[in-house]
Amino acid sequence: MNGIILVNKPIGITSHDVVVKVRKALNQKKIGHTGTLDPIADGLMILTVGKATKILPYLSEHFKEYICEMKLGQRTDTLDITGIILEEKEINHQTKEELINVLNSFLGKTLQVPPMYSAKKVDGQPLYKLARKNIEIERKSCEIEIKEIELLKYTDDSILFRVLCSTGTYVRVLTQDIAEKTGNIAVMTKLTRTKIDKFNLDNAYTLEQIDDGKYQLISTYEVLSDYRYIELKDLTRIYQGQKMKFDFCEDEIVMITHNKKVIAAYQRNDEDGLYYCKRGLW
Repeated sequence: MNGIILVNKPIGITSHDVVVKVRKALNQKKIGHTGTLDPIADGLMILTVGKATKILPYLSEHFKEYICEMKLGQRTDTLDITGIILEEKEINHQTKEELINVLNSFLGKTLQVPPMYSAKKVDGQPLYKLARKNIEIERKSCEIEIKEIELLKYTDDSILFRVLCSTGTYVRVLTQDIAEKTGNIAVMTKLTRTKIDKFNLDNAYTLEQIDDGKYQLISTYEVLSDYRYIELKDLTRIYQGQKMKFDFCEDEIVMITHNKKVIAAYQRNDEDGLYYCKRGLW
């Protein structure tokens, strides 16, 4: 049993809980995932099963789409509705056009500081564990990219928007930045991940469906199709991890395939133009 499975994570459980439940349903120990979702969030998770766990490094950098709801006038320690209220403030109302301009100002690349209530590790320690002890430490800002952002709904005290962003983007922090640019404070009240690269939430299975055996795995050959495939008949040198020369190719990373199976990931060395085995995927 090797491949990936698209899972529709429900609200109220951790990403680790999802892995445990799917591991039990599939009777499979080797299961990984491409990115966590907080208990308050629901939506698409990509789980790798069996030997497909080896492809995780080649899935982690994909852009992800979210639908986010934020409530104006409050601020909490976790930046979402589950936290302790730290401040309440009268709402500074914007016109729809003004709000759209604010959202569009976040398009492109920028720097973002990870929140204390996050799974990001500093010196091997998850930040949220420090936050629970009321310990706040300095965090390095990370580059993120917003490819698309769209206002879906705007009421007196709430904003609903869609965002397509790079891996590592904290939407909770984005809601704070949006609020600040409108002269407000806010909390995230709902977050749904609707898309990861070419995979959509509409094609994901619920935990109940997976438990009942009503699911289908997607092959690594289909999953990695954004990379250049180089089909080889003789895999002897590949299994030996030897360097290869492909005169017709200058892609940084290529996938070696055989009979519609991905065998290995090779990376190009700019100095000699040769491809070196990055990871065996058989």
